[in-house]
Amino acid sequence: MASTTPKTLIALIDGLDPEYLDRSEMPNLRRLIADGRYRIGKSVIPSVTNVNNASVVTGCFPSDHGIVSNFYFDPRSGESVMMESAEFLLRPTLFERAAKRGLRSALVTAKDKIKSLLARGADVAVAAEMPEAEFLAAIGPKPEMYSASVNYWVFQAARHLLRRNDIDVLYLSTTDYMMHTYAPADDRSLAHMHELDRLLGEIVDDHPNLTLALTADHGMNAKTEGIDVARVLAAAGIEAEAVPIIRDKHVIHHQNLGGACYVYLRRPSDEPRAYDRLRAVAGVEEVWRRAEAAVEFRLLAERIGDFFLLAQRHVAFGTLPADRAEIQIRSHGSRHEQRVPLLSYGAPDRAGDPAYNLDLTCGLDFFRSEGEPD
Repeated sequence: MASTTPKTLIALIDGLDPEYLDRSEMPNLRRLIADGRYRIGKSVIPSVTNVNNASVVTGCFPSDHGIVSNFYFDPRSGESVMMESAEFLLRPTLFERAAKRGLRSALVTAKDKIKSLLARGADVAVAAEMPEAEFLAAIGPKPEMYSASVNYWVFQAARHLLRRNDIDVLYLSTTDYMMHTYAPADDRSLAHMHELDRLLGEIVDDHPNLTLALTADHGMNAKTEGIDVARVLAAAGIEAEAVPIIRDKHVIHHQNLGGACYVYLRRPSDEPRAYDRLRAVAGVEEVWRRAEAAVEFRLLAERIGDFFLLAQRHVAFGTLPADRAEIQIRSHGSRHEQRVPLLSYGAPDRAGDPAYNLDLTCGLDFFRSEGEPD
């Protein structure tokens, strides 16, 4: 039975490069696009999961919310940690803002890291990677993380929660294993997208007064050449820590190879030589010094490297057995994976003409707390 209670769904489909939409049979999404407002926009750079989920959940750039990578290296201590703790997050979440409006909220995600990073203020939070007994009973067994079924489970859990009378706002975030593994025209990809479309259609049909904001954290491209930046610099006598920004525990997805990298120099005096050497490396498309990168990409300067590197479309940075190697993966992180869909459907929003995925959140009616200007 359809509900007349207003609901808001913010859906971030991990790795949803617009080419997947172009290639797939998705009648429900095409209906929403026709009846809503749709354009191709931008993700935040670096185009990786944690950075963009944080941007959408807080409605601001990394210079404000502080999440600049999937992985954090502290040059003062030499320690490295996954950037997936709420301690790193410096701005209020949409869940905290919803609570100020008297609304109850929920987060449903595939990856437990998104739950631990962003669920602050949510009344309900569940990750398919580590679901609680309540959701196993309602939705079904814990899904396999490296499969299409984990995303189906996420949508089913979201539908389950939205049908409850006590959830007004829900944030849904899938995983991009299927996009890392299969190109848009692959039959397995087409089947995955078609099923997501069917599940989204069920949610929309449940709630005629649904407000929907749908976007992605990044696109996806085939990578055929890998570069080990630390090895390249070491060959020139420059000691450095090179951190692939994509690095996380889901190695099967991307082998910790991605299109963006932070470089931390052991000796500050090496900065001029390192800059010249990096700019000369074939496959490195852009080299930015810390201060310049912070301004250009709206990053928090104290949490990024001495240099920020972006790769050419076919190139990924990471740890390799040599300074350069042939690879065969699908990955992201660079400007070439910045194109994402921006869909607003349902109640009027205030996003104007959105340019970035985070603009969809800023445009939602509940997002501004009491006392903030419209």
